[in-house]
Amino acid sequence: MRVRNQLESSSTMLVSALSTQTSSALSLQTFSRAGPVPASGLRMAGAAVMMCALTRPNLRRVTTREWSAIVAFGVVMAAMNLCLYQAIDRLPLGVAVTLDFLGPCGLAFVMAKRWRERCCAPIALLGVVLIAGQGSGINLVGIAFGLGAGLCFAGYALLAERVGRQSQPLSRLALAVTIAAATTAPWSLRAIGHLTLRTTLLLLAAAFFGVVVSYTCDAIAAARASATMIALLFGLDPAIGAAVGAIFLHQHLDAAAIVGMVLVVGAGVAVNWMMANRPHDREPDAVLPAPESPAYAATVGAAGELVGER
Repeated sequence: MRVRNQLESSSTMLVSALSTQTSSALSLQTFSRAGPVPASGLRMAGAAVMMCALTRPNLRRVTTREWSAIVAFGVVMAAMNLCLYQAIDRLPLGVAVTLDFLGPCGLAFVMAKRWRERCCAPIALLGVVLIAGQGSGINLVGIAFGLGAGLCFAGYALLAERVGRQSQPLSRLALAVTIAAATTAPWSLRAIGHLTLRTTLLLLAAAFFGVVVSYTCDAIAAARASATMIALLFGLDPAIGAAVGAIFLHQHLDAAAIVGMVLVVGAGVAVNWMMANRPHDREPDAVLPAPESPAYAATVGAAGELVGER
């Protein structure tokens, strides 16, 4: 049974990673018409409609304390997505996702208590240096936005834990996505008049794959797999991002950038593995949320909610 659960979780997380990176690739194709910031906001708006339709949140059951966490979560989520889309506009998809992945890694490095765990931080830093090196041909403004996305990612990873502990976490997540869409509405509304049918369909598809499919897969996998397994599986995202970028967007990376990505992802997975397997401390507090998937922190409760709703 354990092996079966691990295999099912692995396949589910693979679908989640593919959905997330497909969503980013689809969104990238709308940048020429809508621009990165409006595209991010419109994608979040489409996702908010879908999530609210699926979860049907009851506003009367949300307390003031819960609202404070939900609003903060939504604002940070919006900032993270805006920075990430600016990075995707300037960097290869795999590199942008790797820098975003660095945010939760940073949290793990800060929480590290043993020297073996702390040694992973310089390895990740070396990876960033290689990615940003002159020989990699990488846009430094894109690097800055990618690091900004990672910083925001670390912040909403902490907020996601608070939202995930609330009752009906997927409903609360839907409200946070709605807040994120409202935060970016001033930019999104300006772009509506410039949308074509193709651009609209691409954004709706990006919202469906990047939120509905990805978040649900995260919930199912987290309910069946250990924290260590989930941490390892989330390391697939940068690699899949690079593969999607190469196959569908014709983006190619040089050796320095590839080595840098491997170092960042390897350091992040290693520190989470070691922290999840501490002899006297097995709290899964360092498990990485999936890039663009704040639902992960709410997944165990959310999986139960999904089962109940269906």
